Amino acid sequence: MEKRFFSGRLKEYVWEENGNVVAMLSFGNTADHDKAGAFEIWRIYITSDFQGKGIGHNLIAFAEQAAKEEGYTEVVIWAFKNNLNAISFYRKHGYILEKEEYLGKPYLTMGVRLNKKI
Repeated sequence: MEKRFFSGRLKEYVWEENGNVVAMLSFGNTADHDKAGAFEIWRIYITSDFQGKGIGHNLIAFAEQAAKEEGYTEVVIWAFKNNLNAISFYRKHGYILEKEEYLGKPYLTMGVRLNKKI
């Protein structure tokens, strides 16, 4: 995995296979006011051809290890409520459904927040 971007608040990484970016991960401190001090995985994206190959597991493990090293004790992740594959993936990795919320513009859909104590 290679660190590609650092925006100050978020750290962003890409996963490459044969010189092609097939996944990305970004994480940092959460913006959720009711979870001040929690670590948030902001994005995990994996191209469809590479899903189910263990990359997602490696990305989430990498993010959780980074959170531990930075002294965090809780990780949160948001997903669209209708993204059942993502929610199932996070639950398999020990995350529990914590909250449901209307996300407003630009999403105009419901989101769910999952969390895990680390």
